[in-house]
Amino acid sequence: MFVEDYLELKLAGADQIAKRCFLFEQFMENLLSREPDALRFNQRSAHIAIHAHCHAKSLTNPAYMTRLAQRLRGRKAVLLDTGCCGMAGAFGALDSKYELSLKVAEPLLDRLRNQPEGTIFVASGTSCRHQIEHLTNLRPRHMAEVLAEALEPS
Repeated sequence: MFVEDYLELKLAGADQIAKRCFLFEQFMENLLSREPDALRFNQRSAHIAIHAHCHAKSLTNPAYMTRLAQRLRGRKAVLLDTGCCGMAGAFGALDSKYELSLKVAEPLLDRLRNQPEGTIFVASGTSCRHQIEHLTNLRPRHMAEVLAEALEPS
């Protein structure tokens, strides 16, 4: 909202605010690239599949999400080549749009089904996580959860 919408509305000072706004994953990757020892992560073999929210894809190149996940020792991470999850905020929850929402979600669901057994699924958007959980037996996580679970005890 601050990065795009406020600029479009030409609100005073919006450009200064926009320059100071980051997505969580962006903030963490920037921090750890400057201070690699700021957090210590445990060693664990795992495969992480990331679905970036449409909003993140429209504002940035979400490759930083993969770089961030690969900082977790022993983990292999892949940014899935996916489109929209079909939820788009409240869109997919509307009775009149539900069937369309399912059709839009199908390519994403196919990619999720084709991941190795035991894959950790990350979805940056709340609506994406809701849609995936609704349409599969998976429990996608926010990257913050994955990072927290991987922290070395201090």
